Amino acid sequence: MKVISVSSMRDLDARTIAAGTPDHVLMERAGVAAYGEMIAFLRRRFALPHVRRATFVAGKGNNGGDAYVVARCWVEDTGLPATVYSVCPPSELTGAAAHHAEALPECVPVVACDELPTDALQHGTVIVDGLLGTGVKGRLRAPFGRLVSQINASRLPVVALDIPSGLDGDTGEVASDAVVADMTITMAQPKAGLLTATGLAHCGSLRCVGIGIPELYVAETESCGETTFAEDVRELLGRRPHASHKGTFGSALVVGGSQWYVGAPLLAGAAALRVGAGLSIVAMPAAARALASSPLNAMIVRAIPDAQTGFFHVSGIGEIEQLLPRAQACVFGPGVGPGQENDDFLRCLLGANIPLVIDADGLRAAARSGLCPERSAVTVLTPHPGEMRLLLAGFGLGDLETAGRITQASELARVTQAVVVLKGLGTVVAAPDGRCAINTSGTEGLASAGSGDVLAGMIGGFLAQGQSPWDAARVGVFLHGRAAELAPCGNRALVADDLLDLIGPAVRDVTPLA
Repeated sequence: MKVISVSSMRDLDARTIAAGTPDHVLMERAGVAAYGEMIAFLRRRFALPHVRRATFVAGKGNNGGDAYVVARCWVEDTGLPATVYSVCPPSELTGAAAHHAEALPECVPVVACDELPTDALQHGTVIVDGLLGTGVKGRLRAPFGRLVSQINASRLPVVALDIPSGLDGDTGEVASDAVVADMTITMAQPKAGLLTATGLAHCGSLRCVGIGIPELYVAETESCGETTFAEDVRELLGRRPHASHKGTFGSALVVGGSQWYVGAPLLAGAAALRVGAGLSIVAMPAAARALASSPLNAMIVRAIPDAQTGFFHVSGIGEIEQLLPRAQACVFGPGVGPGQENDDFLRCLLGANIPLVIDADGLRAAARSGLCPERSAVTVLTPHPGEMRLLLAGFGLGDLETAGRITQASELARVTQAVVVLKGLGTVVAAPDGRCAINTSGTEGLASAGSGDVLAGMIGGFLAQGQSPWDAARVGVFLHGRAAELAPCGNRALVADDLLDLIGPAVRDVTPLA
């Protein structure tokens, strides 16, 4: 999805209004759609029965108008109490905001204030931020600074409309203070400031809702970059043929594991099956295989000769070469440990004419031995920031160590001719041809051992089904993040093993063709 500037969004609004859509209709669409995302999020993340009331904090402009629409939807749908705390009396509102303030049911009080009372912040409340939207520049003036400070100190769930108040919509800068939201619902198109490191840290879960801006207008608008949202992934998850067999959906080969890390390749192999690969084979050192307990009985686990070292040994390369013709994609690296002989296995796999995902200690081997940019098959690299530093140094890009994440990923993709997945908040997917997209799904629950192994297996599973490396990486990364968002145990208790059972629900959440 195209990222745009704040001024471009204003132009799109104005152009749509001039073409015949009243501004209050656009606001109605925005608020209704935002409410739908908000209520779904609350039911998943916070268990709606424990959210018993809503506090809406509204400004004077269109962002405040959006809050009035959402407040109306809240009471009409849930029957739960709500109060709008506004920085001005409704009589001072104009335009679409005034229209929707007048449409607010009588059961919803509107309190003009410059400070939230204690009742607005009691336990069991969700706070909806409709203070400033994209209009803020520079430090917050009174009373906005005080209100933002109260919201952040409340220890309550917070949903921001369009953009967290206090965040610059273009730069992502915070001059004084900004709302830290659990969810941000942006309208029509994502704004550039949301996708910066600071922006993402303030947004929480990010959603984008359509408000009826004509696609032609969006296509003619200058882009500030690309992101991956659910609608982008939905387009890439088509109907699977009814007349099919396991060979239809490809075989994924995971080469990984060691006596130190037995579970990592099993997580990757199981994830490949969960995203729809027809077959998953995990090849691991014999000593590690003896310790392994597969999470899925449907997975094939092969013991590879290891000279009793517990790590991959050159004596096992022949076995790997026999398995490669059976696979349509390969994942190398999860759990292999720091062994020098990983380099020999990597060279073997790079020489095979199948897509290859390189992860974990496989990336360290890649940084030492180099890739083969001229190989006919595709390569996907999935580093976290520490592994990225090694890769940058290994491929002569050490001067980019302090550069931005997009620059790092894009340059590494260009030099290695591989698709690069730079993991972290706002995972960056970069292709050798210059395409780059920032992922918008995920939670802090993914900051747990093994979650990267699951991601590598998911990407490998999509490659095995014939998706392009660019599409497989974007889809895998997004669904990995969405799986975390669906975790019934919440973020603190989420572990990588849980993600396997959440992949299916994540796919179903995105597409009816799951």
